[in-house]
Amino acid sequence: MFQKNEFKAEVIRRGMTLDNVADALGINPASLHRKMNGASDFYRGEIEKIIKTLHL
Repeated sequence: MFQKNEFKAEVIRRGMTLDNVADALGINPASLHRKMNGASDFYRGEIEKIIKTLHL
């Protein structure tokens, strides 16, 4: 299950914004918000990019 608050906190800890993450994924910020809210799913490639971008 996606932990939206934990994800947002980690983005902030890394000194980034959700818009920065959306740019790194190559998607629109609105698409990122839909994925975070469970309206659509993250693709495997997007998850891998998140891991790389946030150094997880």
